[in-house]
Amino acid sequence: MSIKVVFFDIGNTLVSGKQWLPGAKEIILQLKANQIRVGLISNTGQLTPEELAERLPADFSFDEFEEGITLLSSEVGIEKPARAIFTLAIQHADVSPWEAMFVGESLIETVAAQSAGMRAARITNSESDYPELLKQLTG
Repeated sequence: MSIKVVFFDIGNTLVSGKQWLPGAKEIILQLKANQIRVGLISNTGQLTPEELAERLPADFSFDEFEEGITLLSSEVGIEKPARAIFTLAIQHADVSPWEAMFVGESLIETVAAQSAGMRAARITNSESDYPELLKQLTG
């Protein structure tokens, strides 16, 4: 598939409240082990990263995501589904759009990512979707 970087949404894609969704933590680790860069594109309202961290699982760490490709709407001033946040993510990652993928639960946001030239995966059941996605990305 030649994906070099995968951007995840946070809420209802990686975590729900203070709990990791099944398979979410594992896919991040496996992608990194397979030399696929991992970042975030997430709507965070007015929350700072510190305030956001208080609402996430205790073992959630922004350090697991590559520095420079974590785009929080509260920091960049753009919210999904605006195409501009996906374009900005591609620029920050310094890859071609087709070498980047966005993973989220929202159909509208995955379509917006595709409109920016990215590949996109919509997660509806993390327990079954994440293992299949990993298989597709790592062959």
